[in-house]
Amino acid sequence: MKRVGAVFFLCVLVLFVVGDSVRAIADEWQSTFQTTSTEEAIPTESSTETSTEVSAQSTNQADETTDTTSSVTLESKTESDEVKEYATPDPRTVSIGNSTLSSSLANGSYGQDIVTISYEYSITVLGLAINDKPIIAIQLPSEIAGQINNDVTKQQDFLALLTGTVSYPGTTNQDIHSTANAVSLSYSTVYNSVYVTFPTSSLVLLPGTKWSVSLSFDVGAMYKRGISIPAATGGSYPIRGTFTDVGTGLGAISIIIGNNTKTGSINKSQLVLGTYPVPRVTPASVNALSHLQTAVTGNIQQTQASGYNYTVQLTINHTDGTTTPIIVNNIPVDSSGNFNATLPSALEYGDTLSSIVYARSKTNTDYIQSAASALRTVNWTINPVSAVTVVGGANQLSGTAVQTALGSYQVKLQINSGTIYTTSLNANGSFLFSNLPTFQGGESVKVWIQGISTRTGSSLLASSDFIRTVPYPVPQISIVQKIERSNKQGNWEAAPFVVTGQMVRYTVTTTLTNQPATWMNQQLKSSIPAGLTQLSAATLTKTSAASISTPVLGVQLLTDTNSNTQYWYYQNTLTANNFVEANTSFTLQYTGVVAEGIAGQTLTFTDTINGNDGGGTAIPTQNSTTSTSVKNGALRFVQSPTQISFTKIPVPSKRTAYSPSNINSSLIIADGRVTKSQWHLLVRESLAMHSTTTSKTVNQAFAYRKNGIDYPITTLASEVYAYTASDDSNVEIPWNQQNGLFLKIGPDININVNESYKAELQWILSDTPI
Repeated sequence: MKRVGAVFFLCVLVLFVVGDSVRAIADEWQSTFQTTSTEEAIPTESSTETSTEVSAQSTNQADETTDTTSSVTLESKTESDEVKEYATPDPRTVSIGNSTLSSSLANGSYGQDIVTISYEYSITVLGLAINDKPIIAIQLPSEIAGQINNDVTKQQDFLALLTGTVSYPGTTNQDIHSTANAVSLSYSTVYNSVYVTFPTSSLVLLPGTKWSVSLSFDVGAMYKRGISIPAATGGSYPIRGTFTDVGTGLGAISIIIGNNTKTGSINKSQLVLGTYPVPRVTPASVNALSHLQTAVTGNIQQTQASGYNYTVQLTINHTDGTTTPIIVNNIPVDSSGNFNATLPSALEYGDTLSSIVYARSKTNTDYIQSAASALRTVNWTINPVSAVTVVGGANQLSGTAVQTALGSYQVKLQINSGTIYTTSLNANGSFLFSNLPTFQGGESVKVWIQGISTRTGSSLLASSDFIRTVPYPVPQISIVQKIERSNKQGNWEAAPFVVTGQMVRYTVTTTLTNQPATWMNQQLKSSIPAGLTQLSAATLTKTSAASISTPVLGVQLLTDTNSNTQYWYYQNTLTANNFVEANTSFTLQYTGVVAEGIAGQTLTFTDTINGNDGGGTAIPTQNSTTSTSVKNGALRFVQSPTQISFTKIPVPSKRTAYSPSNINSSLIIADGRVTKSQWHLLVRESLAMHSTTTSKTVNQAFAYRKNGIDYPITTLASEVYAYTASDDSNVEIPWNQQNGLFLKIGPDININVNESYKAELQWILSDTPI
């Protein structure tokens, strides 16, 4: 027997070594250790050398692990505690026992479910001396563990509400909560497990020795402590049980014995309360949540039991993870089931909120807790850009995106899928991007609104995109019209007016004035005014921004059938003639002669231009008109007297000169000729003075006085005045005592008293002497 004991002692040493290498019970709790027969555990004579070598090795390893007797802590931990995994087991480990796991369901007095989970481990082959504390761990279904893992008080309540028995070598079944059995209960959130720790046994344990636990919990009793068990996620609630051993308390695992891990289930899809006399508390309904909202409202959606006070707990998780969940407790519920709470900080888009309803007894410490409500997510509606103003040739873009929800907003702009620019959104919904690269026209711009976190400054949400193609710059065209006339030297000069018979030159220049811009498919229409004759062929010249001039062909003389007027027309069809630089121009020019007979009229020149921008879009038609007046271009009488009267003339006793008693009009002459020369005024007697009642005639009865000297007027024309005009101004012939027409008669048998006479004089205007 001493030899056998020595063999077991060596085995124990080996197991301690293995235990030191084991790190933690994995969630799956699946034992991977090899099972060895009893014969292998008891060495023969031929195996003595081997056993001795193992013993020596084991002793050394045990010495090395003296200072580190714990490899895992099985006490209650938070979810953040490190979960360790199995190390590879030593194949020399000996399995010497079997375990069983079972569950059963019973109905309480109200039809509620009472669950019992039983686990037993027994030694089946050999005796064993154990000088450590064994543990039975029962892993609860996640549906139950999830109700208590984050609440130490609920863990304590759960353990306190458990009923059942335990037994271990040397004892019979005892109440699990008995203070005399040296058994302790604890809970681990790492493994969702209840741990039953047994006292150390120094006995030599023989086959049939066992450790057992039977745990029961009443669903109704749990419900009164705020533990409401949801339906199983599968067809039943899975459970596990294992048997192990720790050095001190819930310290390091130092041995693992045999087939110790078992799996099972509570075979029901929903644990029920039956008619248990407690209110059924359901999740609350939280009203819609908006970005930057600071108050939450909702309703508990149920009739309140009179014996309970109802409150709501809110749990808020920030979408950006900047804080741990924010808990708002003890929110009162009014008699209609409504509640409201002011939050410690504003919500942001993407935050989630859940609620739990509590019904607390008015007479004792019982309380009912609902399941957490479905997550309510904070919404934020961002209105997209509604309008954008952008034109080719500009370096800015403006627009509107009026927002109706609180928030911090930014505007984003991307040009041709390239650089992204950012600007602020004004309170009135307007925005402006300035100092951008100059738009050439045809670029694709994408503009959208971003909602910005007031916590981190990062983007939380973006609106839909507003996409627009930048219009090509509308070419700005100047039209300069010029009317010139040929002067007497044959030079061209500005024509504030023209005269009949005068040569006129007309020039129209159309210039692209803005950059960048393109004017293509240019059309020029220059209407020819009525009254302009002897037209020359029109010339068209293109002048580049660098002042290089090139003749352009294709100008046509056409007739407008509606107005029966003529016009010059040009349509550009050549890409080479498109205007792509500012200060590029077309110059159309032609000459004509002012027709006779239109004096007093106006020559009107009208030009029309159009074409397309760089994108092929028609530009607005542009018209320009200029005109000049037409004067008489001849040497002419502007005005002349038609009646000259001599009244109360006495019968002369000698030859006497008489001045007119009345002249009905002045004698005015104008020289409208372009080239002025001296002109001559002549007069002759075309009908001699004669009686109006008889046939008496008095010849050469008139004289023309020049500077006091009288010259007789005969039937032959004689010059009475000569003048060279410097301009087109009217020249009035002087009539006074020293100049002008006089009646000069003497005694004559043909002159009678009280008799009237008349005569006709002819005035002749000539540019050459006669």
